[in-house]
Amino acid sequence: MSKRTSKSSATRAGKNASNRAREQANVVTSTESPHSSITTASKEPEKNVIPSPRSDVITANEEPVKKVSLLFQILYFLVGLSGNSVLLPVVIFLIPFQANLLDPNHVALNVGLIESIGGVAILIAAPLAGAISDRSTSRFGRRRFWLMIHMLGAALSIALLASAPAIWVMALGWALVQFFGGALLTVLQAVTPDQVPTVQRGTVSAWFGLAIPFAAVIGGVVVNVSFKHTPLRSYYFFLVFLVIAVLIFVAILRDRRLTQAEVEPFDLQRFLARFWIDPRLHPDFAWALLTRLLLFLGYYAAASFILVYIDKGLNYSKLFPGQTTLQGTMVVQGIETLCIVVSSFVAGIISDKIKRRKPIVIAAALLIAAGLFAPALSPTWNAMLVFSVLLGLGYGSYLAVDTALITLVLPKAEDRGRDLGIINLALAVPLIVSPLIGSALINSLGYSALFAVSGVLAALGGVLVLQIKSVR
Repeated sequence: MSKRTSKSSATRAGKNASNRAREQANVVTSTESPHSSITTASKEPEKNVIPSPRSDVITANEEPVKKVSLLFQILYFLVGLSGNSVLLPVVIFLIPFQANLLDPNHVALNVGLIESIGGVAILIAAPLAGAISDRSTSRFGRRRFWLMIHMLGAALSIALLASAPAIWVMALGWALVQFFGGALLTVLQAVTPDQVPTVQRGTVSAWFGLAIPFAAVIGGVVVNVSFKHTPLRSYYFFLVFLVIAVLIFVAILRDRRLTQAEVEPFDLQRFLARFWIDPRLHPDFAWALLTRLLLFLGYYAAASFILVYIDKGLNYSKLFPGQTTLQGTMVVQGIETLCIVVSSFVAGIISDKIKRRKPIVIAAALLIAAGLFAPALSPTWNAMLVFSVLLGLGYGSYLAVDTALITLVLPKAEDRGRDLGIINLALAVPLIVSPLIGSALINSLGYSALFAVSGVLAALGGVLVLQIKSVR
């Protein structure tokens, strides 16, 4: 009897030791080194996570594997279009028009002031909105809840801006539109790594990226054609479009709800500290941020002055008597937009097929640089046509594939929203700084210097993508 008992005890002890060893091995496997956190968090789900009983439910930190439908992609494009429509057409067409109505003697000063305040608002909104949605435990899901909140905030802000009786109310309304609109777009971007498998991200990113040029073009038609005699009413068109698009997208989005147990207790100091991402620990993320910043600095430094260059640099009305500078600008923008549409889908699909992102991103940036060098080397109308083709092909490809690349270098899966918000600063900062750079170059060295410096910045933004090591 004692021999059987001792043998049973020995067996149990052996099993316990084996279990302890297996648990320790699991801890070691699940613990990431700082440099491996990029690939593990963004490319593979943890092996020790118990799979959901339903294969179509995506857990918070799990890489999605089920492909999204064409319907999802179209609705994702439309909701992105609605979000960009409350920003781009408003700042391009409506803010200058409304400022002129309220104070015709100080239009340039007031527009600059209003847009600067709005730029600061979006700088704050993008990373903050992403980080907050990452922690959301709402029963509606961590992205859906905040999409609704930001949509409501943006809609009310547009209504305030549309009825502004004074410049200071315009500034307040536009700052709120930028805050909630920028927050909405950041949360929408987080849907890509949440819901879309890596093999499909090039194509889906192409859909979402197209929302930017389409918002500018369609918004221009709405303001200048559909509401030609009452432009301020187009504010309400964009408001209704935003509300309908967000409601439909939220209805079809299968968003997971985080439980309180999955989110660490809130601590303000720790929350703020998380916005610093050490480039030594996450070098690929840092290079992705820097390369995008350089490219957009170059792109927008030149793009901000296209109309002025066609007017003052090329004397378009003298080159083509009877035509206006605006008509020439629309020709350039029309060609560029057409090339953006074509190249976005082609580059996105090719990227998904060959499962490579870096070569296409680098080629796209170099195409943009080549387009920018064209008017620097030859200040002619034909050079501007070459500029519009190369810029459109490069920009469309870049928007689609670089966005997909960025989702693969996010430091932590649980902080996707925050990290995409930080990446968005690479677009928000150039929108504020680029006009100042461009103005300084034009006033000191001329238009050729503007295009040459812009081309160098874009080329650097492409070549330095080679420093990203964890993505092919």
